[in-house]
Amino acid sequence: MGNFLKGVLGGFSGKIGNVIGSSWKGIDYMRSLPRKVLNNATQEQLIQRLKFACAVNFVKPMSALVSVGFKSLAKQKITGYNVAVQKVLMNALLGDFPDYSVDYTKVQISEGTLPPALDTKAQSTTPATVEFKWKNNADPGNNAHGDDTAIVLVFNPSKKRYLFNFQGAKREEEAYDFVVPENFSNDEVHAYMGFITRDRRLASNSEYLGKVVVF
Repeated sequence: MGNFLKGVLGGFSGKIGNVIGSSWKGIDYMRSLPRKVLNNATQEQLIQRLKFACAVNFVKPMSALVSVGFKSLAKQKITGYNVAVQKVLMNALLGDFPDYSVDYTKVQISEGTLPPALDTKAQSTTPATVEFKWKNNADPGNNAHGDDTAIVLVFNPSKKRYLFNFQGAKREEEAYDFVVPENFSNDEVHAYMGFITRDRRLASNSEYLGKVVVF
C-alpha cells in the first residue's frame, strides 16, 4: 500500500494500483509497473509441438527396435531413437492442425547401406502367426551376408500394440514365423522388415510389407 507524503496533491511512496511512487534526492517521481509478458505460443509453435508429440507417441513404444535399426545414423548426442522420431516428423505425418496422425505406410524401422531382402512378403495362414518371407540374396561381394539378421515389426493400431524382434531369422533362412497374441485374430496389422548385421553396426533400409489380417 502507498503512503501520501504531502497530501493528496503531493508525492507518495509505495504502490497504488499500477503506479509506484518514490523519491530520489528530494525529487518525487512516479512510474508505472512493467507490463506482464504473456508467454503465449504462436500457432506455428503449437503446430510443431503437436506434430512432435504425435511422432514421439508413435515411436516411443518401439524405441528398443529403432535404436538398433538406426544405430548407424546416430551421431554424438543424436540417438537412433532421435533419428526415428525425425523420420516420422519429416515423412510420415498426416492431417491438419490440430489433428495429426501417422501414415503407417511411410514408417521406417531401419536405414542404412546394408542390402535389403528380395521379394519380401508378409501373410497369416496359421493362427496367431504373421509369416515373413523373402528371397535369400546373400552376396559377400555386395556386403550382404547369410547371417544378417531380420528385424521385424508387427503393429496393431486397434490395440495399440507393437510387437518386434531384432534377434530373429537369418537372411539365408528366407522365412520367419512371428507368433502374436491369440486376441489378434481377425485384427488388421501392419508389417515391417529390415536387416542388420550380426554385430548390429549396419542396417538396411526397412520395407513396409503392407496390411495383414491375422488368422
